[in-house]
Amino acid sequence: MDIRRKDFYSTQALAAEVAMATLHEIEESTSDFLDFDKLAKIAQGAEPVLPVAVQDAESREMLLIAYVNREALRLSLAEKRAIFYSTSRREIWRKGETSGDMLELIEVRVNCEQNSLLFLVRRTNAGVCHTKDATGKTRHSCYYRKMTPQGLLEMLA
Repeated sequence: MDIRRKDFYSTQALAAEVAMATLHEIEESTSDFLDFDKLAKIAQGAEPVLPVAVQDAESREMLLIAYVNREALRLSLAEKRAIFYSTSRREIWRKGETSGDMLELIEVRVNCEQNSLLFLVRRTNAGVCHTKDATGKTRHSCYYRKMTPQGLLEMLA
């Protein structure tokens, strides 16, 4: 069998496995369910968006990656808080509206090609991520696992 054809079918099988994974499995698993199709899915949507890296303004810890459309960026600047565009729900997402974990917007930076943004923020509460740790507390960053050389995920302390 042609190696390209085998890779195609392996990729298709992996995509099917990821699609069948529950949200809990994806968020808490030590197996990788990396969504390599995320940007393709966003590109198929009708709303033009930019990716936003969100970083703590003081510690410089990376908190999350989100997206903004023109309206979300305008609202973020006007309200001085992180407001995103949810690519899955296709609506404005006011970070912390339901969780209380709002992000005060300190500064917005634009990359060299003007195709992504960096939000420097201050947390209003300890949490940032929509997931919770084993004690039930909101995680302080969406980056709470690391990948081993074998491709497994390990929870960070």
